[in-house]
Amino acid sequence: MLRLCTLFAPLAMLGACSTTPPKVESVTRALERPIVACRTQQHVGTLHASGEQFQREFDNHMADGRCRRFTAGQKVRDRTKTSFVDPGNGVRYYIYQGG
Repeated sequence: MLRLCTLFAPLAMLGACSTTPPKVESVTRALERPIVACRTQQHVGTLHASGEQFQREFDNHMADGRCRRFTAGQKVRDRTKTSFVDPGNGVRYYIYQGG
């Protein structure tokens, strides 16, 4: 089977038929403010739903590593409104935005 790149050689010269995928650069940026973030959206939901038991749940989540505190200026990548990746370990964290 002929590849389309061989039929359209001028496009191949322009790089339109590259055999390797383009490299996607992940931008690393510093956090603007301190953030508490958890490893899953479920953990964030548990904190939101904890009500009067918030402090106990928060302490438990922090102690066992389900959530952690990130300081202002700490580098993160792939930031969205609700999550980011810690470049140190490659784990996606979901931001706890308060109750």
